[in-house]
Amino acid sequence: MQNTVLKLDARDNVLIALRDLRKGERVSLQEDDLVLASDVPAKHKFSIENLAPGGSVIMYGVLVGKTREAVARGEVLSTRNLSHEASPFQMGSHAFQWTPPSVSRWKDRTFLGYKRSDGQVGTRNHWLVVPLVFCENRNINVMKQAFEEELGFAPPKIYRRQVADLVQRYRDGSLMGAHKDSAEAELQPSPRSRVFENVDGIKFLMHEGGCGGTREDTNNLCALIAGYVHHPNVAGATILSLGCQHSQIAILQEELRRRDPRFRKPLLVFEQQQSGSEFKMLSEAIHSTFLGLVEANQAERAPAKLSELCIGLKCGGSDGFSGLSANPAIGHVSDLLAALGGRSILSEFPELCGVEQELIDRSVTKEVAERFMQLMRDYAARAKAVRSGFDMNPSPGNIRDGLITDAMKSAGAARKGGTSPVTIIPNIPRSPASTCNARRGMMWNA
Repeated sequence: MQNTVLKLDARDNVLIALRDLRKGERVSLQEDDLVLASDVPAKHKFSIENLAPGGSVIMYGVLVGKTREAVARGEVLSTRNLSHEASPFQMGSHAFQWTPPSVSRWKDRTFLGYKRSDGQVGTRNHWLVVPLVFCENRNINVMKQAFEEELGFAPPKIYRRQVADLVQRYRDGSLMGAHKDSAEAELQPSPRSRVFENVDGIKFLMHEGGCGGTREDTNNLCALIAGYVHHPNVAGATILSLGCQHSQIAILQEELRRRDPRFRKPLLVFEQQQSGSEFKMLSEAIHSTFLGLVEANQAERAPAKLSELCIGLKCGGSDGFSGLSANPAIGHVSDLLAALGGRSILSEFPELCGVEQELIDRSVTKEVAERFMQLMRDYAARAKAVRSGFDMNPSPGNIRDGLITDAMKSAGAARKGGTSPVTIIPNIPRSPASTCNARRGMMWNA
């Protein structure tokens, strides 16, 4: 029976099915012993008490929803009988005490990273190619095709070859008689050597902003691009600008200086309206970018202390078991890293709805707590302004796998952040908001 259901917190009034359970089946877990009133698919939750309409559903020790109708003891929770509801939050006392896990076995360990001139250490060595305005997206695609194919970064051309093969079979009349498996066997990818062994890839980022919108949109876009360029995994960047758009090069450069007053990475900027022609700009951008890659390829991995490591905590498709297994395991890694002096980023702040109070109480200062509270309130207000909200977060796949409400999903997602203190990311400007568990802690950012 212990392998059939799971209770996460003594305060919970739901159990989680670890396998498909059938109506009439008896389940027992410690003091909870009941007969199921309905079928309960694996990963889904069922009530261990009779709940009236509007009753509180508690999971992970926090409010994750309110019942739309009466729910019987042993009945499965679904979108029919449960709606999103989250607990309110307020300023805490900041008397949080954290007991770090033992890290003696990791104290002298290192990782191989790329040491940057600003003191950051990356785990990858990438080059970025980014437009300042969506008008340059087509040119970004031209550069992407040229560089990825010729430098060995592009995916194998097996799918293009597959289509060409199908066209040929169609034309010669052999398509209907061709066996799919044998045709696919002929199209296996062949490895292609990379030109620059110390460059992990070129990232071509595109967006639909930069012109029109508000000045706030412009500043946020330039800040976002500056954040990418400043990232320790980035060796340098190529920026394509049309010239007449709102997001000007000067704004991007100012955002870079805010992150690093002595910014020294290669930043190659090309403005189409100053180049005379699109062809000339692209030719110059491709030539200079290639030389930048030659320089980036000179970087080599070197041992670095784990205190220099920063990991991003982002879920990759939540299901009903993510918050029970993978996320808590990642949270433990986050705590180990924090105890070693490193950092972790809990980046998906929209998936923290309902667990705000825990993070507020873990904040090291009132300023950090206020910043997080404002971030969550601003997001909720903007979502409401476009007739949305936290309650619309769970996807059909989430719901199918038992994550019925956003608060339920968030309570599991937050496990990635472990238990360590929350503080501010050092040397990151206040706008756009970024907050972290840095140097003995977890961090969140936006």
